[in-house]
Formats: sequence, C-alpha cells, structure tokens
Amino acid sequence: MTSDFPQTILDAQIFQEKIAKKVILEDKYSKIKKIGAFDIAYKEGNAFTAGIVIDYESEEILEEKVIVSKVPFPYVPTYLFLREVPSFISLFSEISIKPDLVLIDGHGIAHPKNTGSATVFGVTAKIPSIGVAKKPLRFFKYKQTENEFLKQIILKEKFVGFRYQPKTKWNPVFISPGHNVSVKSSFKLIQNLFKNQFKLPLPLHKAHNLATEFRKAN
Repeated sequence: MTSDFPQTILDAQIFQEKIAKKVILEDKYSKIKKIGAFDIAYKEGNAFTAGIVIDYESEEILEEKVIVSKVPFPYVPTYLFLREVPSFISLFSEISIKPDLVLIDGHGIAHPKNTGSATVFGVTAKIPSIGVAKKPLRFFKYKQTENEFLKQIILKEKFVGFRYQPKTKWNPVFISPGHNVSVKSSFKLIQNLFKNQFKLPLPLHKAHNLATEFRKAN
C-alpha cells in the first residue's frame, strides 16, 4: 500500500491534490465499537510506530502493536505525511482487530492543503480517521464558541476543526477530521475520550506511551 507513496516534494504536491479530492467529510460509520490510535516515536533514524485498539465503551485494550522501521523521509513542514503515513499504513495492515475509527497524532483537514497525516492515512486505508495534534500550524485562525475551552479552527476562511483545552493548565489540542467523519463529530468523539488525568484522549495517550516506552527500550 505504501509503494505508491511519493518520493519527492513535487510528487507529494500532486499526491496531495489527489487525496484532497477523495476526502469525505460526512459520518460514514454506523456505530463506533472499537477505536484505534497510532503514534510514532523517533530515535537515531528509526521510527517506533505504536498502535492501540480499545473498546469504545469499556476502554479495555483489545490489541497493542509496535513496528520498527527506518524513517522514510526528512521532516518538511506541511509534508509530515511523507514521514509518518507509510508507517501507519504498515502498522494498520498488521493489526488483527480492525478498529471502526483511527485517531492519528497529527492534523487532518486542518492543513494548508487539507491533507494532514490523518487525512492521508484515512483516505489511503479507507477508514474513518481523526487527527489530534499537539501543536498548531501558523496558518490557523480561531473563532470562540460558547464553550470557553473550545474554539473553531479557521483556515482560508473555512471551519476545519477545533482548538480544545480541557483544562486551563493544559496545553490545547487541535482536532480535525481526517476522512469519513464530519467536522462536528470529530470533536464529539474526541471529547468523550478525554479523562481527567490525561492531556490526550485515552487511546492516543496509551499509543504515545507505548511508542515512547518501546523507543527507550531499544
């Protein structure tokens, strides 16, 4: 699935245009029973890609998986998908319990070309996806909502996601749909996964810890 991934920035720009045309911002799922979350930790040119699948209601961990690969592309702003998504696709192919929705540590359509890592992954893997990023992009503007902890992300005059700060002492996260999820539903689904003690939604918190622990052990 990753053999078709672009190898240059020029090819990546053409690839992004194709992905953007395939994005569906509608809720193309019936009921969310299993949620996956993917994150990556890096060390000395290696990518430690961790995946968690949990039961949405009970929060029981159904499966954990870590794969190790060489970093395929250097970091280039707004082209992070080249560095991350091939590993996410490989991990997804090795998970035996397929989730109904996947959370990605990164942006979805809240991206200059509406093609953050969560969007590229969702379209490529053909699965509903949501991006939850820890850092904003400099292009973002915000519109306050009735909820003091919640702002709409505005990009090129379009409403593309949410800036959410569950607690005043916490850094905000930046939520946007990847694929087959609406903008409003992306926040509702993520909001239900926040727990008092964790600064990330539960599945991503666990995926982040798993990737970090595996990197430290190797």
